Amino acid sequence: MAELFGSGGALATRFEGFEERPSQAAMAEAIDELFLKGGRLLVEAGTGTGKTFAYLLPALLHAELPEKRVVISTWTRTLQEQLVGRDLPRLRELLGVPLEAVLVQGRENYVCRRRAELALHRNDLLFEGAGSGAQLAEVVEWSARSRVGTRADLGFEPRAEVWAAVRAERGNCLQGRSPHFHSCVWQDAKRRAREAGVLVVNHALLLEDLKLKRAGGAVLPPYSLLIVDEAHHLEEVAADHLGGRFSRASVLGLLRAAARAVETGARGTDRDELEHVLSRCRGAAIELFEAAAGWIGTRTVAALEPGARLPASLPLLLQEAHDRLVAAAKHGPDEGAAAELAARATAAGAAAESIGAILDASLREGAARTTDELVVFAERSEPSGDVALCTAPVEPGPILARELFAPLHAAVLTSATLAVSPPPDRFAWLRRGCGVGEAQALVLDSPFDYRRQSRLVVDPLPEPTDPEAWTAALIERVPVHVRRSDGRAFVLFTSRKTMEAVAAGARAALEEAGITLLVQGRGVPRSKLLQQFREQQPAALFGLASFWEGVDVPGQDLAHVILTRLPFAVPDHPLELARAERLERAGGNAFSALSLPKAVLRFKQGFGRLIRTRDDRGDVTVLDARIVQRRYGRAFLLALPDCRKVVLRDGEEVDLDEETAP
Repeated sequence: MAELFGSGGALATRFEGFEERPSQAAMAEAIDELFLKGGRLLVEAGTGTGKTFAYLLPALLHAELPEKRVVISTWTRTLQEQLVGRDLPRLRELLGVPLEAVLVQGRENYVCRRRAELALHRNDLLFEGAGSGAQLAEVVEWSARSRVGTRADLGFEPRAEVWAAVRAERGNCLQGRSPHFHSCVWQDAKRRAREAGVLVVNHALLLEDLKLKRAGGAVLPPYSLLIVDEAHHLEEVAADHLGGRFSRASVLGLLRAAARAVETGARGTDRDELEHVLSRCRGAAIELFEAAAGWIGTRTVAALEPGARLPASLPLLLQEAHDRLVAAAKHGPDEGAAAELAARATAAGAAAESIGAILDASLREGAARTTDELVVFAERSEPSGDVALCTAPVEPGPILARELFAPLHAAVLTSATLAVSPPPDRFAWLRRGCGVGEAQALVLDSPFDYRRQSRLVVDPLPEPTDPEAWTAALIERVPVHVRRSDGRAFVLFTSRKTMEAVAAGARAALEEAGITLLVQGRGVPRSKLLQQFREQQPAALFGLASFWEGVDVPGQDLAHVILTRLPFAVPDHPLELARAERLERAGGNAFSALSLPKAVLRFKQGFGRLIRTRDDRGDVTVLDARIVQRRYGRAFLLALPDCRKVVLRDGEEVDLDEETAP
């Protein structure tokens, strides 16, 4: 590894502009040794370390079939595309590695040509959206010529009901009996995955594979080496995917798909009875989710309790639909129609079981609404307003420890932001939440000179305990700070309501200064918003959660990041309440073990938007007095790189460096 990453090594010789970074070589050496000996490794690799090359080279050099296949899991599609489209092909060529490295996606991301042609043939008259039929024709034409066959390759985002009619599905595959079997893009993808030494997946697919293994299935071929990048998201993705979720839209979509299958595949009495029971299912679903919406009220999420009094007829009706669909499949006019009916039966049966379990659990007493280590709740999505009934494991860590990590020879969890707890164990929150247990730990500082390149400025606005007064203070101070950098600023919020209020109140002052105001969440995709930010300088971009991390604006287009408050999550989610309750019962402190580490992590991510290259310069301004007035504020300050830190007092800058020195 030292030879490869050295100043005269293969990487420096091959890649123009490559710089020797001791921290990058140290990370690669640690992973190389881990893959040889086995174990677990946690790595925080600061911005600019070059962590992707640091784990890709050991992965490529150690990958063997079948016993040492490597899985690399990421949270964002952007990173997956970078790994598969650019980094891995270049490094494979450099090293002369024969084994392929491929992106693995879930089956539902692939088109099924047989289903696509069937949908077009019957013209899917039950599509609800105007224009869906025309879009279906476009998708079918594409599917006939596409060699990739994935939703991302389509070139536009298809409507949900259109893609549901053409996607590959578990339990709806004719295998070798399909006329398209030998040209099937999903079968080809599975073959390439079996023959590859390195598989790139997202966290959701990693957890879906884990879930299917419980039932004796799998998405991924066997592997023994795992690298989890963007590992700070693993716990929450595990909670989402190891639980269950059924929304009003998903249930009604399931019923529409069943109705389409019945219209073209059922006959006689089967068809009449199914149309009747599906109609009753639809009515029961609308009634159930309207009741859930009424229980939530103006909230976005609420624990399900006996007082919710949710109607309980839907699971029984879905089970009846399942039984009748199974019977109808036996009399289908052809094998394709029978498979379609059987697939709809499987979906109805799974929904009946899951929704029934959620409703049963909602009737039990208990402050956390937990049963068998699951928490049950209802939530409303923004901005669609769709309502869902959900379950999630209170603590996914033990499940991950037992089912994900225990069978592996070696596992690496890494991110630019992982170490948030105080020494000696800065990864305590990760060990608990992800079930890593005993592991080596490595914290690698960024090679950037933060003391020269950046500065933290604290403007101690009153604590946000009085929302009205606090919002008024933000409206006054945000334009002042944006003008300090002549725009070129991200202003990051934790609440959409606050962001919109400040945007409305500060717009006139910003426009008077000639600064363009851009606000997230007004129908403009994030990528387009970033493009506008670069092109319309001087500009200020007001953003929410997705701008605190994963956004890269190198250069002087971004010279200022303003954090409007310390990013504590509002502790009102039933899952967080259940975790806190469980921790407190065990004698722990929920604030220090749960709330504080997650807030510090998000704070580090927000700070990290500023410096992306060695040439970047700028300030990070924090508009929250708690960082200097509360004892826990020190945890935020000490988590930052070695930059200059000042606080504004009576209009003067006062140095904080001495106060925050370890």
